[in-house]
This record gives sequence, structure tokens and C-alpha cells, in this order.
Amino acid sequence: MRNYSKRILIVCEDGKSSKLYFESFKRDEKLKRHLASVNIEVVHPKDHSPVGLVIEAKIKKQKAKKDRNPYDEIWIVLDRDSHANIDKAFDMAYANHFKIALSVICFEYWILLHYEKTNRPFKRCSEIISYIRKNYHSKYLKRENTYYHLKDKVDIAIYNSKWLLKQNQTDIDRGRRIYDLPAYSDVHLLVERLLNPEGII
Repeated sequence: MRNYSKRILIVCEDGKSSKLYFESFKRDEKLKRHLASVNIEVVHPKDHSPVGLVIEAKIKKQKAKKDRNPYDEIWIVLDRDSHANIDKAFDMAYANHFKIALSVICFEYWILLHYEKTNRPFKRCSEIISYIRKNYHSKYLKRENTYYHLKDKVDIAIYNSKWLLKQNQTDIDRGRRIYDLPAYSDVHLLVERLLNPEGII
């Protein structure tokens, strides 16, 4: 029997910043009542390659269905980095009706959007982290939970992320896959779901 009216599974590639970030939504005192009817399960599988994430999501989906406690939404939180088989992972995810929250080149691009509107490309995640430390948060660490430090800026991040999506829209319309874009993050799509759980089917 289901104890919650909605269930969301979030499968994170990053076992540090993104996993800590999404786990914090349920712990936020201001959101506890808002999310009282939502079971948010955040996992970081042993195989956290892009394809490994999708396989883990499929396994958990099948088990939940067998237990008659299915997920309402399943999200894959993925970084571009230099992964092989990312195209296969996307195709597998879409074939299974999973949603993807992608950041190019890593989750820290979503962090950066809390501070500025930008489409600046970065070649490595370490470059974004150095940029954040130099300009906004001198003690930023990937292993820290930035949720509480950033939550008052989340509306700014959502706005900037939507702006970035518009900047890339022409390339997307021409058929360029989002993981091939030089700068991208649509993490706002998942964040908006958590902030507005009544919209979950």
C-alpha cells in the first residue's frame, strides 16, 4: 500500500553536489509541509556512467511496479563531462519515459546560474568550480551541500536557466542534441517539479 500520493525517483551521476542538493528538498523546514505527500528517493548507483544510471532506474522501476508501489516520475541527473555512450543513455532513458536533467559540463553550471545569467562554455568542471570560487563563493567545495546556501537564489537560477535554454533553442530546433551544446543546464525542470509537486501526474 502506498504511503505517499506521489513518488519521485532521482538517479544522480554525481554522488556529492547533486545528490546532496536534491536530498535537501525533503529536509527543508519551509518545504516539508509542501512536500509531505511526496516521497523523493535520491540514489547514486555504483555504476554511475550514463548508461549505468538508466539501467539502475529501470531496475528500480521494475521492482517498484512489482511491489505495486510505482514511481510517478523518474529523473536521471546527468553531467556531460567526457562520458562515452551518452547518446545511448539518452535514447534508453527516453525509450523508458524517464526524464533527464542535464548540465553541460557538470552540475556546477546549475550552481553558477544562481549567481549570473551566462552562456559561457567551460571545458572542464574544475574550471567552473574555480570561477565560482573566484567570483562568488570562495570556499565552494563539490562535496558540500550548497542547497541552503543557494535556496534564496533559486528563482534567479530558474530564470537564468530558462534564458540559457532560449539561447540554445535555435541549435536544438536544428537537431543538435543538448549534450553537444557548449553550455547548457535544464536542472530547473526538476527543481520546478519539486517546488510544485501538485503538477506531477
